[in-house]
Amino acid sequence: MSRTFFPVSDAMLLLWAMNYKEKIGIYATVFGMTPEDLAREIEYCDAIIASVNMVGSKKTLYQSAVQARTKTVATEGGALRANIGHHKTAPNYTEVIGLDLGIVTHNAALDFANYKAKISAELYGGMVRIKFRKMYADGINLYRRKKGGVEWGFVARITKSPFDYSFVLEVVGQPEHWEYRAFGVVDDTEVGFPSDIVEVIYGI
Repeated sequence: MSRTFFPVSDAMLLLWAMNYKEKIGIYATVFGMTPEDLAREIEYCDAIIASVNMVGSKKTLYQSAVQARTKTVATEGGALRANIGHHKTAPNYTEVIGLDLGIVTHNAALDFANYKAKISAELYGGMVRIKFRKMYADGINLYRRKKGGVEWGFVARITKSPFDYSFVLEVVGQPEHWEYRAFGVVDDTEVGFPSDIVEVIYGI
């Protein structure tokens, strides 16, 4: 006698139970089943089918809930973050308030007063690629100036490394020598000291 087959996976189990329920009546006499026996086995199949379908329904609901959560965090959460950033510019805002609301973190082990950003710069695919390490900061504020210049111009707030960007040369075909530096940013505020200056000749 061959070993009795009973599927394990939900997909196979559902098809198997539906097939068994549909066809067991054909062989009821062969098996010497009473009408009560047949009805009981059909009930078993119905229970299996309902339970498998319930799992499928719950999976769909779960996936839908996860997608809704992700969208909510991205939209409403993003709006709330923007509002919180605005609240922190209020004249009477203090770190105590921020800690009480849970909108800032406190870690005495991190000395942001002496924080120094670390960046690198290179040409990559016709763009300037800036790499950096957060080192517990939220990101960096990137600045640049022409080699030999005095004033630093703000480029962007960057929260993800690497950062690639391009710009139009003042004279087409004439490479430009640029210097870059950055400050760490924590809670929308620059902290510590500027990074070491890195250089790139762009447009070559």
